[in-house]
Parts: sequence; structure tokens; C-alpha cells
Amino acid sequence: MNSALQMLGLLALVFVVSMTISYVISLPRRKRKITLVPLPENTSVRMIGPGGVYRCHFLRQSKDGLTFSAPLQRDVYVPLRVGEIMMIQAPLNDSVITFRAAVTGRNADTHEFTLANPERVRHVNRRSESRDTEVKGRIVALNGQSATMMDLSAGGAKVLCQAHGINPGDAVRLNLPDEMGVAYGWALEAIPTADGAYRSKAVRIRFETPLDGLGHHQRRVMYLGD
Repeated sequence: MNSALQMLGLLALVFVVSMTISYVISLPRRKRKITLVPLPENTSVRMIGPGGVYRCHFLRQSKDGLTFSAPLQRDVYVPLRVGEIMMIQAPLNDSVITFRAAVTGRNADTHEFTLANPERVRHVNRRSESRDTEVKGRIVALNGQSATMMDLSAGGAKVLCQAHGINPGDAVRLNLPDEMGVAYGWALEAIPTADGAYRSKAVRIRFETPLDGLGHHQRRVMYLGD
């Protein structure tokens, strides 16, 4: 009798343990919180990857990731490989956001591609940068063409030029005034504007490396998604 009861007890214990393990395994995985990327649709972005620098437009964000238009390099479509890690740099009104994410898919027909939702987005507020307006009106060279300085900060500059070939996301080379040297970066914006009888562009530039001596230590950096 005791042996039978012990056997029943053992079977009951095995049953309870089995049910517990099955329940734990069947629990839905905790969903990872999606970091929302604060980019309006159709925002022009600059993308850096193993194959170089590309231009594209942000299209939408979903639980599956971030979808962008076809990546262009010198106005030529370049296919990306799934698994490649890309760095995205994009302008907002008074800031720049950057993040890294892997390519998770691409559309062979539209050439659109998808990046994984980033875990963290770096947000740099340009308003906190000290701007030097004394350089306004100085003649400089942007990609070898004559341009006029409008302002300058540690992280970037704004110039007026007739460089109609410059588009948002393009790499640029800016020869700075007063023998300050050469700064490399990319165009955040290139807005057509009236400049007397000529059609010009106001080009807002972000430097790849902040300039020394212009208060770049004052930049305020925030992280989204922490």
C-alpha cells in the first residue's frame, strides 16, 4: 500500500514538474521595447557602411525595423548586403541624430531596404553650440567652388554658394577662412535661395570631426532609448 502511494506521489511530482516546464517554455517572449526614431517621413539621411557613403530617404518605422529608399552613391544605386552594419546620420530642425543598425532585408523590385530598430539613438543639439558669426561674409571654398560663410561652430557651418550639384547627404570639403585649415563633413541641407540675380543654395554642413577651439566641449548630447 505504501509503495503504491509512493509511486502515485512520484508520478504526481513528475507531472507537476513537466507542466511547470511546459508553461515556462510556452510563455511569450518579452517584447523588446522599440526605440522610436524621431525622423519625419522622406527625411534625407546620410548612411555610412563598409562600402562607402550613401544617400537615401527615411520612409517609415515599424516593429520590423526602419525602411529607407534605395541607397545612392554618386547618384548610382548600390545594393547592400543583409547583415552589414550601417551608421545613419540625419538632420532635424536644430539637431542631428545618429545611430547604428544592421541591414535586415531589401526589396529587389523597389530597392528599398530595412534596418533593424536601433537600441540607442544619439541626439546632438546644435543650439547648444557656440556659433561664430564674425566669419559671415568671408569667401571660402566648398568642394573647390567659391562660397560665402554665414556662420561657423565646432560641429558645422552654413555657407551660401552656387554649388547646384550639392544635395543633402553629400560629402563636402570646406576650406575655412583665416588659415583655419580644411574641414570635411556632409551636407545636412541644401536649400535654394535668392542671392541677387543668381540662384544659390544655403548649405548647412556637419563636420565629421569637431573643430578645436570653437567650444565643441559645450555640445549637449542626449541618448534616446536608454
